[in-house]
Amino acid sequence: MPRKGKTEHPSRLLVVGHRGSSGTAPENTIASFRQAIDAGVDMIELDVRMSRDYHLIVIHDKTVDRTTNGKGSVWSKTLQELKILDAGSWFSARFGGEQIPTLREVMDLLPPKVGLNIEVKTDGDPRRERALEESLVLTLREQRMEGTLMVSSFDHRHLRRLHRLDPGLVLGALYHPVRDIAKKPSGIARQTGASAFICSRTQLRRNFVDDVRSHKMFLGVYGVNTPDDLAKVQRYGVDAVVSDYPQRILQALRIR
Repeated sequence: MPRKGKTEHPSRLLVVGHRGSSGTAPENTIASFRQAIDAGVDMIELDVRMSRDYHLIVIHDKTVDRTTNGKGSVWSKTLQELKILDAGSWFSARFGGEQIPTLREVMDLLPPKVGLNIEVKTDGDPRRERALEESLVLTLREQRMEGTLMVSSFDHRHLRRLHRLDPGLVLGALYHPVRDIAKKPSGIARQTGASAFICSRTQLRRNFVDDVRSHKMFLGVYGVNTPDDLAKVQRYGVDAVVSDYPQRILQALRIR
């Protein structure tokens, strides 16, 4: 799958590290990303929000409570306030001192052949939404990443705005089982400008696959954490699997 323009299907199954190697290291930290890279992943998936002073921060939740020793919303804290938090000890004492990284820091870390899937989180931030899209597009243009780049989101309005700002971005639409139950992947793609459709392992079904294939879209599936999970989704011929345990999945692929 290229960085810009029309989405192509990879010649082999791509393995994507979910928030890095989040089953073996604290999610969305440099330690987690390094483990995924060392395992040999094709891509890293991470979550992005915006700090109070408009820096792009790599964190999943709208608050820092679950994954740091701090309290409060991400949007209410400056980059400096976020950087002093411990983002590793909640997972294991040996990861004590891990920080919340910025998107730029992670992009600088990635080797040329490792791609990036940026999942944008828009919930819980009361500010004007356009600031996030503009900041993201500017950052991506400045960083000039060499590997595969995709921006994904459950917020399909956000994807539409991104598409208007930069029609060349490869966008991935994440499937919401309640909101999108009556929609086809191709319909979601037309509405958002996305060329990739992403759903969970338990949501994957044949009519999705048939529609994606007939419209030459890219198909990603997350929640693939065991060899059994992998075998089930491989029957559908998916393009990429997103895993908390990428090393485990890569090992299963090598055995086969």
